[in-house]
Amino acid sequence: MPVSPSARLGMTAHKLLELTFSGQLKDEESMLYCWENEIRNHELEMRNNILEKHLVPLSLNTSNYKVKQIMTFNIVRILLREFNIQTKKVRKAESELWVQTKDEKIGGKIDSVKYADDGIYIIDYKTGAITDYFSNDNSVKEEYQEQLKIYAGLYYESHGVWPVKLILIGLDKSEYNIPFNHEECLNLLNDAKSHFDKLNKLITSGLDSTDFAAPSQAACRYCVYRPACKKYWTNREGNEQWPADFAGVVVEKKVLGNGLLKIVVENGEKKITIRGLSPERYPFLTNNMQEVMFCNLGRDTVQSYFKETPMTTGYSLS
Repeated sequence: MPVSPSARLGMTAHKLLELTFSGQLKDEESMLYCWENEIRNHELEMRNNILEKHLVPLSLNTSNYKVKQIMTFNIVRILLREFNIQTKKVRKAESELWVQTKDEKIGGKIDSVKYADDGIYIIDYKTGAITDYFSNDNSVKEEYQEQLKIYAGLYYESHGVWPVKLILIGLDKSEYNIPFNHEECLNLLNDAKSHFDKLNKLITSGLDSTDFAAPSQAACRYCVYRPACKKYWTNREGNEQWPADFAGVVVEKKVLGNGLLKIVVENGEKKITIRGLSPERYPFLTNNMQEVMFCNLGRDTVQSYFKETPMTTGYSLS
């Protein structure tokens, strides 16, 4: 399936932060050049992909493109000022710092490590949403909290010292302090090592690749491989918590007044209607009735009715 424009914009923003940390981006001119170059490379890749070419240019197909660009530039400017100050004094921060366990099974790269008067701060920059949309208390996403705690454990194993603060910073410059204790950080590391060993045993046992899949609403929502994942299609449920995907046989097709298509797809006892499909994006629909699969559909106002979105992807299965 296609990579979302928002994800590509996030990759661009993080690339600028990475280049700033490494010292390759030094001023306003290089910042503007790097942004334009990264966007140009992404769009070139998208134009060569039949699933993504309709999403070019990113500036018109990414939500809040200009706002996120300005936010990224503002963060970069702040970092450049800090680095310029540090070059005149004793450097009080490290960037893109690699840390790992003593057995080298688990490792990662920390965006920034700051040496403050009260101890070590581990800082990670996020280009997307930091808080959990589905939580009632607007808390930081659980996976981000675990990531920072694992970084803390890795830093301890690499340097023998525990950080005193774990901080997430968003493009809007909002900061989130992640509470932690040493025991839970080490437990997360041990869990990761156990998972690493378990996967290696499964690999050496000769199991089929499909045996490694563990479908869930959260794991599958943003997975671009789910069209080909047999376990996903076997285990998914049709409620709104799962992605709006459907596979079946086209039993009805109609060209609407605006030139777009409306089809009815049937799978066993279930039947859905999809409207607003572009013949240019799904040329296989101009053929005879056939088996199809559509992923990333938009839910319409009526139950069992769906519509095309910019991220909708269709496949012919016959």
